[in-house]
Amino acid sequence: MRCPRWALVALLLVAVAVPSRAAEPSAEPRGNVKVTIRLGRLENGQRRPTKSYDLVIAPETPGSKLLAGARVPLPVGEGEKSEAGEGARFVYQNIGFSAEAQAWILANGKIKLMGLIEDSRLAEAVAGRPPVVETRQLSVNAILTDGQPMEVTRVDGGTDPSGYVEVEAKILR
Repeated sequence: MRCPRWALVALLLVAVAVPSRAAEPSAEPRGNVKVTIRLGRLENGQRRPTKSYDLVIAPETPGSKLLAGARVPLPVGEGEKSEAGEGARFVYQNIGFSAEAQAWILANGKIKLMGLIEDSRLAEAVAGRPPVVETRQLSVNAILTDGQPMEVTRVDGGTDPSGYVEVEAKILR
């Protein structure tokens, strides 16, 4: 009995559409990725680290998030008067350091890192004025070598103080 031509075509299409076992990711266990984020100042051409944060990420997942700092009350206007006197309304804002990152382990000891980094602080207070929050935000999309730090941004001059941000990723085995 001969097989109809359409059946052969359908079988061929199914064989092409289903990936072979050789194309699947290896079952070799992969470790987590430890990401170190270093922030620092530039003084007379020298790097001076000021902050360092570590974050562990499971590769090929939604990633990890870190928030370190304080929720600071900032005035937003007058509230209702109470028996004790005038009231004030506040909104709370995170001030400090935050990072969100995702990682992928690539071939040859390379790691793809995508992340958002924010460092904020209250500026020096000026009498009679509301507080000002200074914020530095950085979106990172880089290929790193396992265990080797990379400077991902640098500010030298301008209105901001001179500084840098460096990231390092290590595969934890």
